[in-house]
Amino acid sequence: MNGIAPIHAMPPESPSVPGGVYLCQVDENVSCGACCGLYNCPDASRACLQERLAFRTERFRDVPRDTDAIDAFREQMERRESRQRPYPDFYHCPFLGLVGSNNSRVGCLLHPLAGGNQGVDLRGLSFYGGLACREYFCPSYRNLPPAYKAIIKSVCTDWYVYGLAVTEERLLAGFFGDIERRVGRLLEPADITGSPGARQTVAEFLGLKLVWPFHAPSWKGPANYFFNDDLYSHPPIDYERLGARPSAHDVILRELSSAFSSRAELTAAETRIENLLVQIVRQVNPAAAAAAAY
Repeated sequence: MNGIAPIHAMPPESPSVPGGVYLCQVDENVSCGACCGLYNCPDASRACLQERLAFRTERFRDVPRDTDAIDAFREQMERRESRQRPYPDFYHCPFLGLVGSNNSRVGCLLHPLAGGNQGVDLRGLSFYGGLACREYFCPSYRNLPPAYKAIIKSVCTDWYVYGLAVTEERLLAGFFGDIERRVGRLLEPADITGSPGARQTVAEFLGLKLVWPFHAPSWKGPANYFFNDDLYSHPPIDYERLGARPSAHDVILRELSSAFSSRAELTAAETRIENLLVQIVRQVNPAAAAAAAY
């Protein structure tokens, strides 16, 4: 994870990060720990992760800041927590905890700005080492347009959904790209942030990962393996078996790890996505929505 500095320490638009928009630590409640494997555990529910992070944070508060004590803390957390992971090749870091003045967002307990560290960077004691923690940026940094990133930052209100959403590069590109095609221009953040209805609809779309009724049996949970090495690619949808043509929403359906037992299920899924898109287009460009309906 790239830091736990408060938002004013890294401006939203910055040439010092790939893509110019800083995504890791957004505000007092919104941050992302996905690259540290936050969601890569058997139970990635909000309640379970909140309990896990709070426990680690409380225990680490009393850990002496020396190598032996920090290693002992890591071993204690790994013994306490399940070592089974949906993505075995994706490490889950036991030094993720809660940070900020109210412990209201996820962050690195080894970061120099974390409480009790007195400005000392301890990230070299983590699994990947200090360099990786400082220098790694997820694909969303480089591949998503700035407007998409700004929209996600403004719509999400806490760390849990934000971390699940912001790393879904292909899912977000498919969704927002379709909106742009329909309105006939590139999106601007104000298109969404200036409309309560559009904000609510985008938030509903981001939450689909958690409530999607068409997850494939092989779905590994809400964690997203976003590294570009194709170790855990989403399987294609067998439209031929369903007697259907490839869906216009194929990218979105695949990124949601969908599988369908019937053409009726496929139609229901497509309708759900389509309704969300139409709602947003109606908010952003009523004329375009009216023309499409006509």
